Amino acid sequence: MTESHQTDFTCPGCRARYKVVRVKAEAGRPHRPVQCLVCKKPLAATDGENILKYFLPTGPRTQKRVEKRAPPKWGS
Repeated sequence: MTESHQTDFTCPGCRARYKVVRVKAEAGRPHRPVQCLVCKKPLAATDGENILKYFLPTGPRTQKRVEKRAPPKWGS
């Protein structure tokens, strides 16, 4: 079984809070570039012999959409 370690991480670009899991990398496995889901700033993909996996627990903050409705018609 692979041992993993979880830590907290804050993106230096936008301050998004991530949970990072370090997993021992398999030999010869290619590493893909990783970027922040909010600001797209590049993040480290590896840490020595470990692959870093980033999880955004609450998701990026978004504004709620407000639907515009036609005003009610009175006395029709």
